[in-house]
Amino acid sequence: EQAAVRETQEETGLTVEAVKLLGERVHPKTGRLMSYTACSPVAGEARVADDDELDAIAWVTLAEIPDYVPYGLYGP
Repeated sequence: EQAAVRETQEETGLTVEAVKLLGERVHPKTGRLMSYTACSPVAGEARVADDDELDAIAWVTLAEIPDYVPYGLYGP
């Protein structure tokens, strides 16, 4: 959960607090352990703070997420 908070700050400039660990899984293509954490915004405005990691930021509905992840989603 600390990594999710730190990475969000570094990549978006947005300060968040971890609310709940949603799940973990091994990514089927990379073999890396992935953790999914629900967070709530605390301070700041979301922006691309690290353009090596992010191309753009958008607030979207759950139904719109597949439009932003063209390579597909793998559930936790």
